[in-house]
Amino acid sequence: MNETLALPPRLVLRDLMLTAFSQKARIALIFFCIVALSIVIAVQIKPDYKAKSSLLVLMGTEHAFRPAAGQLTTPTGGPDSEEILRTESNILTSDDLHRSVIRDIGIGKMYPKLLEKPGPIGQWIVDTKRFVTDSLGLTEKATGIGPNDPMAMAVELFARNLTITVDKKSSVITLEFANPHKQVAADALRLLESQYLVLRAKLYGDVQAPIVQVQQNAVGKQLSDADAALNSFKQQHDISNFAERRAILLQQQGALETALTKSEATIAEQSARLSQLNQTLGTVAGSRKGAPNAAAALQGMVQAYQKRQEDAQTRYRGSPAVDDARRQMLERETDIARMQATQAYGVQADRNKTEADLRASLGAHDAIAGQLATLNKQVTALDADESQLHELERNRAILEDNYKAVSKILDERQTVEAVEAHRESSVRVIQPPRVPALPQPTRRLILLAGIVISMLLSIASVLVSHFLRAIYLRPEALEMDTGLTVLTSVPEMRAIGGPSSSVLVVPA
Repeated sequence: MNETLALPPRLVLRDLMLTAFSQKARIALIFFCIVALSIVIAVQIKPDYKAKSSLLVLMGTEHAFRPAAGQLTTPTGGPDSEEILRTESNILTSDDLHRSVIRDIGIGKMYPKLLEKPGPIGQWIVDTKRFVTDSLGLTEKATGIGPNDPMAMAVELFARNLTITVDKKSSVITLEFANPHKQVAADALRLLESQYLVLRAKLYGDVQAPIVQVQQNAVGKQLSDADAALNSFKQQHDISNFAERRAILLQQQGALETALTKSEATIAEQSARLSQLNQTLGTVAGSRKGAPNAAAALQGMVQAYQKRQEDAQTRYRGSPAVDDARRQMLERETDIARMQATQAYGVQADRNKTEADLRASLGAHDAIAGQLATLNKQVTALDADESQLHELERNRAILEDNYKAVSKILDERQTVEAVEAHRESSVRVIQPPRVPALPQPTRRLILLAGIVISMLLSIASVLVSHFLRAIYLRPEALEMDTGLTVLTSVPEMRAIGGPSSSVLVVPA
């Protein structure tokens, strides 16, 4: 009756106690049933052993920006500690990591029940679940690993049994793993940490040396090809030293040009000498037609003698003085002609010698000009070869510089990666996993929960009986509701449940 709430607290409490006393059999039944059920459940459940471990996460070089090989490092702000801890915890929750741990230990050792065939009830539950999912269209596509696959269920159980606690203030990650077998719990946690460090090193690994090594090999091959092309070019063109060869050719060219100049000067001098001798010979011989010669003087002398003889025979025939004069004149003319002939022959001999020297000089000039032209062609070809050689040498120099740069980068990367490989990890194990000595208080918690639930249900039963009853237990409640004075009470054994109990009338 709700009107009872208007009574003083001590009367309400008295009514509640009276109701509880009257319902003591029901309360005892509820209490003992719940406690008995808790005991049965606690006995059926096998307690778990929880192995514990803690990891210290420090700020390492793997958390900072790492440039590519050969790239300059640019200072950038790294992640904060919270991001680092979140990343490390996500790595620890990787399904692949859990699967590798389960595979190493074995499903039969960690979760043997998963390999057991389900009973009739378990099979009925599985079939019902499959029927519902198929009816609703929630069936997953075949991926080779179904929801009833032992490994998939083992990974799910492993994730449930693994507890990861992150302490942001101290940068410590606490790991807890529960399993019915205490040795398995410690081994699983130990193996998880070791494989986590391996996976972490693989994820954070920045191995670039093999890539740079491939690049160095490629540049080295190009440099070898350039060396081979340069040596082949030198052998084909018989080039040992361009500077020395150019100096020799230029020296030869200068000597030929000097000889050509001297030959041209000699030819000019001999040509002038020949012209002068021709003039002298013409003057001495009296030649007017054709080339002058030494016989012209004698021929003129003979012709003059014949003409004078003809004139003497015609005009002065028979005069001795004339004949004597003619004889003397002819003798003088003969001496003059002889002298002229002698001089003409000397000039002719000198002219012939000069003409022969001129022909020899012209031949030598032509030979020198031919040699100079050939030498100029060799110099031009040498310039072209030198240009091509310089291009080959320039390409080789560029490749050699590239090879040196790549080799330097490779040495630096190998040094850095060697240091990183031998450097201690930034995640340190503070407390390694140990075999737990005591199991988890699962049974005690179940018993305690059963006691608490039984007490709550008992109290609820008392309250429900108190507020839903249709009678007055105390006269004060009746007087407050009706305003009348209660004179006496009539016992009601059915309502109260006892012979000594008394109730008031049921209100209308």
